[in-house]
Amino acid sequence: MAAFDYRQAEEIRDIFRAHQVRYLFLGKSGAILLGFPDTTQDADLFVQRSAENGTALVRGFPVCHIDDIIASKVASNRQKDRESLPRLRSFREYWIKSRK
Repeated sequence: MAAFDYRQAEEIRDIFRAHQVRYLFLGKSGAILLGFPDTTQDADLFVQRSAENGTALVRGFPVCHIDDIIASKVASNRQKDRESLPRLRSFREYWIKSRK
């Protein structure tokens, strides 16, 4: 998997801004955005927990992105990846229902 880079952070930022999602970058992804020379393979985000923000978040991402993420985690041998699958699948179901 390629390292997370600033361009990807800008893409996430732009999608969230367009849909008025309230969020924070955390962990190494946040450090990279502040200019620290490090790498990570993902973006750790804290998203404000509210019905309105959840709806805004869902509007910002097509389901194909979620399916791609789930597929990569299913293929992974890392325990941490496998532990996140139930949350991702739950989010996917919520996303599909909210689009109808």
